Amino acid sequence: MNAGYDTRPPDPFGDDEDILDISCRPALPGDFQQVAFLAVGLLEKLFGPTFGHGGDETLDTVLTALKNRLRYDSTWVMTEGETIIGMIDIETLETRKLNGHPIPRILSDALGYSEKVGEVGLLPLLVHEPKPDEAHQSLIALRPGSHGEGRGTLLLMHGAFWAKAQGKDWMTTWLPADEPARQVYERRSYYVDDELTVENPDGKQTWVFLRKPISSQAHKVLRQMKKESD
Repeated sequence: MNAGYDTRPPDPFGDDEDILDISCRPALPGDFQQVAFLAVGLLEKLFGPTFGHGGDETLDTVLTALKNRLRYDSTWVMTEGETIIGMIDIETLETRKLNGHPIPRILSDALGYSEKVGEVGLLPLLVHEPKPDEAHQSLIALRPGSHGEGRGTLLLMHGAFWAKAQGKDWMTTWLPADEPARQVYERRSYYVDDELTVENPDGKQTWVFLRKPISSQAHKVLRQMKKESD
C-alpha cells in the first residue's frame, strides 16, 4: 500500500491526464499523410501571405515525395494515442545522400517557392548543407492545439538524442530572428552562430543560425571559443 500517496512520476507536460499516452518514435511510411499535413500547414503559415496556398494538390505532391525517401529514421513523430501531434525532420550529410532534399525543400519545390528563393528570404531554410559533424533540424511542427506544455522541447530532445547516436557533435537550425519559439531553443543551450539578412517583397528579414553542442568534443570546442573571446 502507498498510504494514499501518488507514486507516479510528475507529468512533464504540466497536466496529469494520460501521462503515458505521449511518445516519440521514428516516422514510418504509414505516418507520412499526417507528417505531410503538419509540414504543409507550418510552411504555408510562414510563407502563404507571400506566395498563396497550394491546397490539396500540394499535399499530394509532398506525400508522394515523402514516400520516395529511402530512410525514415531521420524524421521523428510525436504521438498522442494514435494521433501524430508533432514532428521533427533532421538531416545529416549521410541522410542527405540517401533521402535527397529535406522536407522544407520538397515542399518549396511543390509550391513553386524554390524558383523565388532569392526574393523572399527562404534562402537559409532551403539551401543549408549539413557539415560532417552536425545534424541539422530542417523542420519542427506541432498540430494546432498541441503547443505549450513542453511538447516542442521534447521533440528537440529526441532530435538531439538521435543526432548524438549518429556520432554528431552539433545540432543546428535556421530560424527567423523574431521567431517567438527562439527562446525555447536558447533555453535548450542553442546559441547564435551566424545570421543573415535578406530582402523580400515585404522588406528585410533576418535569420539566425543556431547551434547546440551535443558531444564532449563540441563542449570542449565551445569552452575554448568562450575562453578566447574573453
